[in-house]
Amino acid sequence: MLEIQNINSYYGESCVLNELSLSVPDGEIVGLIGRNGVGKSTTLKSIMGLIKTTGGSIIFDGNDIIKMPTYERVKKGIGYVPQGRDIFPYMTVQENLEMGLQPLGGKGKIPDYIYELFPIIPEFAIARALAAEPKILILDEPTEGIQPSIIHDIGVAIKKVNEWKHITVLLVEQYLDFVMENTSYLYVMEKGEIIYKNRTADAEKEEVQKMMTS
Repeated sequence: MLEIQNINSYYGESCVLNELSLSVPDGEIVGLIGRNGVGKSTTLKSIMGLIKTTGGSIIFDGNDIIKMPTYERVKKGIGYVPQGRDIFPYMTVQENLEMGLQPLGGKGKIPDYIYELFPIIPEFAIARALAAEPKILILDEPTEGIQPSIIHDIGVAIKKVNEWKHITVLLVEQYLDFVMENTSYLYVMEKGEIIYKNRTADAEKEEVQKMMTS
């Protein structure tokens, strides 16, 4: 579904990602974890075309999108929920959801399954990103600022979306327990590079935790 190969990404003249490569297989839920400031959010912004990214390729659904503008990437089926979520506070719930239809020219309707999921989608921005029925859902720190009693519900919602609609998921997180419980594959990042990858079921939590804190 998504294959990143040897990309370099920059803020100004500073290189944040160095020859980064990772894969997100079709139908999987993949976690990208690491400490603050190691390049996780930069990776997602690179996928979306929001920062300067050079070299290598970003293959999505069989096409190299690295030179495409952001709106074209969204049209091709990438749903993105940024860190902070960016909900429009002066719009109603319905109006916010309808903003998610903009990749379709503002036409169409909100898929019925989203309303079915509402009782278990505490992250409203996720519902908005799903409105255009993306092929892949990219989430940046979905548990940030969320009270512990609701974090479990976010995991349930992500797995339901993956199961019901076969939507591939790539999520950036620091909360290791959440990643271990809700992903099928994980990557650990440090200083703009991938330092570990494994099937989540085969990963040793203590080993991964040590990499995140050392």
